[in-house]
Amino acid sequence: MHAPLRKLLALSAAVLSLGLTPLAVQAADTTLRLTTLFRPDSDGGKAAQQFADEVKARSAGRIEVTVFPASQLGDWVETHSQLMQGAIDIGLQPLSTNFDKRLAIAWFPYIAPTYAEAQEVFSANGFAYKLVDDMIAPQGLRLLGVYSAGMGGAGFTKAVPEPGNPETKRGLRIRVWPGGTTHRVMMERLGYQVATVPWAELYTAMQTGVIDGQIGGTAEMALDNFKDITKTWVQYNDHLELAWFVINSKRLESLPEQDREIILAVAQEISHKRFDEVREADTQYLKNMEEAGIEVVRFDDETLAKLADYTRKNVWPQIAGELDAATMQRLNDAVSH
Repeated sequence: MHAPLRKLLALSAAVLSLGLTPLAVQAADTTLRLTTLFRPDSDGGKAAQQFADEVKARSAGRIEVTVFPASQLGDWVETHSQLMQGAIDIGLQPLSTNFDKRLAIAWFPYIAPTYAEAQEVFSANGFAYKLVDDMIAPQGLRLLGVYSAGMGGAGFTKAVPEPGNPETKRGLRIRVWPGGTTHRVMMERLGYQVATVPWAELYTAMQTGVIDGQIGGTAEMALDNFKDITKTWVQYNDHLELAWFVINSKRLESLPEQDREIILAVAQEISHKRFDEVREADTQYLKNMEEAGIEVVRFDDETLAKLADYTRKNVWPQIAGELDAATMQRLNDAVSH
C-alpha cells in the first residue's frame, strides 16, 4: 500500500473514532423549490434569494430552498398549476385567474391608491389578503406573504392631455393586457381608446404607433422594457403590482411545526420590510425616468382620492362580474369604512 493512501485511511479512521463526518457536511432534511418571475438582479429576485438564505440560516441548514428566477420553470400561469399539483413547492409570483376569476381582485383598480392604504389592505390582517387566502385554499395553496413590486401607472409615447381629469377625451390608444377586463373598462371611462396587445408584440406596437401607451405595470417595468420609447409616464397608482409568497398546502403541512413557523415568519418579515421600502423604490425609479428625459406626472393624495372615487362609482359596477356578489360586497364594505 502506498504511504499517502495509508495516511488517508488512518485520518479517516481517526475522524470516525471521534464521531465526526468528513468535512462536516450535513445534508438538509427538507429541500424546497421556489419559482419566481423576477430576474436575479431585480429587487424581487433579491427578495426571493433572501427568503431562501434566511430560511436556511434560521433552520440551521435543515431547510434548503432553491430559487429558480426569471421564470425558469415556466411562466406564472404554468407555475401556478405546478404549485397546485405540488410539482413546485413555493412561488413568488402573481396568481392566475384561470383557476379562480375572483383573483382579479389583485389588480382591481383603486382598491388602495396610497401606500398606507395598500399596506393595510394587503398585509396579513388586511381584507384583500384574507380574501385571496380563502380563494386559493381549495386549490391546495396557502399564502405566506405579499411582495409589493410597486404602484402601477401608464407609459405613453407622447404627451397626455389633462391626465388627472377623468372626464377628458384624449384620443390616445392604450394597451391593456389580454383578459384585462378591469383596466379595459377603467381606461375607457378615463377617456382613452383601448386595445389588447400580447406582451411579445407590445414594444413594436408602441414603437410603430399602433398604440400610444400601455398600462398594467410599474415605473421599474417601464424603464426595463420601454425606456427609449416612453415620453410620458402617468403615476396613476391604479393598483399595487404584487407578487404573492404562496406554498403548496400539503407540502407545508408535511413539515414539522417549527419549520412551518420559520417559513411563514421569514415570508412575513420580507413582506413587511418591502412595504416600508416600496415608496422609496418607486420614487427612485420615477427620478430615473426624469433623468432619462421622460415627463413624469405625479398626483397628490387629493387627486388620487378623486380618481379612486370616480373609478369606484363608474367602473366598479361594470366590472363587478370579475368577482362574485359576496366578494364585491366585502370589497365595497371595506373601502367605505
